[in-house]
Amino acid sequence: MRHSSETRPLLFPLLVIVLAILHSTPGSASELVVERLTWAGVKLTDGDTTVLVDAVGTDLWDGEAPEGLVPVTVDTRRRYALITHVHNDHFDVPTLQAVLGERGYVICHESIAPYVASRGLRVIPAKEHVPVVRGNFVFTAVPAVDGFGDEQVSWIIRSGDKRLLHGGDTLWHGMWRTTGMQFGPFDVVFLPINGARVAQEPMPSAPLVMTPAQAVDVAEQLRAKVLVPIHYGLNDPPAYVEVEQALQQTLDIAADRGQQAVHLRPGEVLSWRD
Repeated sequence: MRHSSETRPLLFPLLVIVLAILHSTPGSASELVVERLTWAGVKLTDGDTTVLVDAVGTDLWDGEAPEGLVPVTVDTRRRYALITHVHNDHFDVPTLQAVLGERGYVICHESIAPYVASRGLRVIPAKEHVPVVRGNFVFTAVPAVDGFGDEQVSWIIRSGDKRLLHGGDTLWHGMWRTTGMQFGPFDVVFLPINGARVAQEPMPSAPLVMTPAQAVDVAEQLRAKVLVPIHYGLNDPPAYVEVEQALQQTLDIAADRGQQAVHLRPGEVLSWRD
């Protein structure tokens, strides 16, 4: 985990993106700041609004969180949390209770809203393809497929003219091209890459999460300028087995196919200034 305050050189000639490090100041009304959190988590700040997506601050990894455990904090007046589904590595109840307090809301698909509310959190239910507007942000739930058959969505997030997508830990499915045509192109997409297989009887050969090659396929179908890999770095055989060198595979495949991809470590940020 990196804590330097230095700013890295520009990595992407096609984007006005500044790569900075943890503890950057919150964005002003003319600045969108997107911080990668632990595992699949992302934090977005624009003006007086902070949005958490699948944020986990609890140490589920017994001190071995992939690439380090990043504290989940919120400093703005308005605060929201999006969740793609309710598995505990994407829906961290104690952390959300702490950071949302009495001000914040969880925005989730209507199918899981009653369960989320039962955990003592205030909820804004959302339907697929129906936008929810809060502060400078517009959130739209789009189809996703969970490897266990549980309810899941991906989230499209708009702030000004910037468009992002967070894929949770979805599988490949047939709606990616349609989503790209309807909502793309995207500035950044956060996609799972580890192709995980989880021990069960009988043991399936198919992964329960997108593989590196599938993540690059999705980025292309979404017409994404940049792919940021998430949901990788955990290997606990035989209970949980991810593809070998998932991150490097993703970066190599993307490079071979002309798709920009970046290794954004937990605690690092992307920011856009008007």
